[in-house]
Parts: sequence; C-alpha cells; structure tokens
Amino acid sequence: MPLLLQLEDLQSYAFSPLESPSKVLMVRPDHFDVEYQINPHMKGESQELPTIDKQRALFQWEKLKEKCEEIGLSVTTIPPHEGLPDMVFAANQSLPLDSKRVLLSRMAHKERAEEVQYFKEFFENHGMTALELPEEVGKFEGTGDAIWHPGMDLLWCGQGFRTDRTATTYLGEKLGLALAPLTLVDPYFYHLDTCMCIIDVQTVVWTPKAFSERSQRMIDGFFKRKIEVSYEEAKTTFACNSWSPDGENVFLPLGAKQLKADLSNLGYKVHELDTSEFIKAGGSVFCMKLAYF
Repeated sequence: MPLLLQLEDLQSYAFSPLESPSKVLMVRPDHFDVEYQINPHMKGESQELPTIDKQRALFQWEKLKEKCEEIGLSVTTIPPHEGLPDMVFAANQSLPLDSKRVLLSRMAHKERAEEVQYFKEFFENHGMTALELPEEVGKFEGTGDAIWHPGMDLLWCGQGFRTDRTATTYLGEKLGLALAPLTLVDPYFYHLDTCMCIIDVQTVVWTPKAFSERSQRMIDGFFKRKIEVSYEEAKTTFACNSWSPDGENVFLPLGAKQLKADLSNLGYKVHELDTSEFIKAGGSVFCMKLAYF
C-alpha cells in the first residue's frame, strides 16, 4: 500500500472503518525517576536532573487509572521493573494493530530498550501475536509516534527523532497500513503525541511549529476542526499530550488553561489531571497509558 504522502492522497483515499480501542495498559511508577537525559525536558534551566516526588507521582498515576475506569475503560497493569524508570510511559513500547496483533517497538535509546520484552510477554500471554521489526528497519516508538485516527484505519505517524523513515515505510508498504507520515522538527516535541492529539474523527489539537511545512499542510487540510495550542502552552504544560478515549471525554494535563477553555466551549467533557511529576521526565497523560483493542 503506498504511503499517503500528500494532502491529495489523504483526501482521495477510501478508508475503512475501525473501532476505537477499549482496553488500557499501564505500568505502576514504583521505579519511576529521572536518572538520565534523553529529551530536553529532563533538564531544567539549572541543567541538573530534576528530583521526582515518588509519593506524588504514584498519586497522580492512580488518579489517571481511576479516571479511565470511571468512564468504563478496562485497565490492566504490567509490573514495573527496577532499572527501567521510563517504563511507566506505556505508550512507547508497542503499537496495537488490531485485537490479535501488536507491533513491538525498537527504542531510540539504549536506556529504554529492555522495556519492550515485558510488553511482548504480556501480549503473548494474552493470546496476541507480537510482531518484531526486521533488522533493516530503524527505530520506532509505538503509539508515541503512531496514532490511529478515530473511526478510520488511518495511522498518523511522526518521524524524525524517535521513529525513522524506514519504520514508517515498513508500516505502510510491508504491513499494508494506510499511513500518513508527519515530520517533526522541534526537539521539545520528539514524539507525535507531544504535539498532536486527535479528539474525534474531525477534530485535532496541535501546535503547528512542531511540524514541517508539508506536515502542517496535511493536518490543516485534512481535519475539519483544528484547535491550535500555543507553542509555550504545548511545551510547558504538555497540552497536546491529552487523550480522548471516546470523542466525548478528554483527559487534559493540569495547567493547559487555553486548551481547557477551547474544549469546554466546544462541549467536550474535560478532565484535568495533574501530571507534573511525569512532565519532569518528558511525558504526560497520553504517554502514561497504552490503548489497545
């Protein structure tokens, strides 16, 4: 299947319907910490690694889990593992393709490489086939860079920092996915989920400066409703790392005041969640869970 490289390709493609994931996978933050720097958020102005309040981080994580369960999502947890402080960001280690298959990631940094095996074990123990990338494919970081369009078999895929073009090409041409590659250009927005949140079939939350000009045209031309987040709000509050599991409820990082107002004015049910401890490591709401079929 050819990659959908231009707006015209997207607008003319006949997409098939796709149900939204109804299950959620999370990893307890028992070993969560900032022990190294692999993104610009992990060091402040002092250029020192931040200190994590472990008790507060657990409280914040539990609130996200409770909120998922409150709206009817089934939440399963994977045990954390010592020495893998970023394993809590469960969006990155795999990409669920359907109810039977999941594609495993190839992490960009050696510090996170071992996380993938535990997700492989989980899915295989639950009767799913865990596919591995061939050796010639470079790095790929799961749903951090590959986001399903609600209700459609369209996969938006960020490339440039944590995911290579070889991976997006493989997903489209070898796995046969209808895939729209987007090029990320700002190191503060190193995953697609840090700068783009798809609320429903016609609505996107995004910060345009994170994308190349071609990618901006793709997003701007395809979505009927665009909610633009300022660069500063997106960078400091992780506003675009929000998540809507059903097109009605939106889980939003605390502090994204303008986005909260915009979403509320459009009639969405906004649930603010304090993820301040996780933002210190470069992640928030979307990063802290994996939605799967």
